[in-house]
Amino acid sequence: MSSPEHRPPSAFPLVMAIQLVVLILALVGIYYSEIRVSLFGDWGLPGVLLGGLGAGVSFAIALWLTRSHTAAGAALRRHSVTLRALFASFSWVQIVLAAAAAGVCEELLFRAFLQPCIGNLLNPALGIAIASVLFALLHAASVTYFLATLLIGLVLGVLYWYSGSLLLVASWHGIYDLLAIAVLVRRPQWLGLAPAHDHHRP
Repeated sequence: MSSPEHRPPSAFPLVMAIQLVVLILALVGIYYSEIRVSLFGDWGLPGVLLGGLGAGVSFAIALWLTRSHTAAGAALRRHSVTLRALFASFSWVQIVLAAAAAGVCEELLFRAFLQPCIGNLLNPALGIAIASVLFALLHAASVTYFLATLLIGLVLGVLYWYSGSLLLVASWHGIYDLLAIAVLVRRPQWLGLAPAHDHHRP
């Protein structure tokens, strides 16, 4: 009698627990600092559409860079192998939930709370810069990935400062993560990695 296939425990509960902590920190900070957060800001619904477009363009750039025959591409491919092992057991529902949680929770903390809070104490430019560095440090699995997330953080920070739209930056971040995790788990060959085995996950 053969033993059932051993599967490592899913990282989904840990990923969601981290996002819950991030969300609590953001909400407590916003409540006690009395910072006002607007869903649509000054740009309205077009801002959300811009977030989706930005996510697609930035993911296409990340995909090209990861596949490139450069030192940065090699570093990103090594990092992708590690992330693929983390997300490999995720179902489609878990991929969507993890991406949405990251988009909302992290943007609430870094863009809606920390950026204006630091900006009010110092100046808006330093608010954008410091919040972006902290955002990149949260994702600092390597120097290359730190620099990549720092750049994205700066872009999102500037957009949030101009638009005041939480949904713009949250949709950009969430859709980017959705594309990144989905490709990493289901189509790793697009990143220049070995093809995934099809386990027919739900």
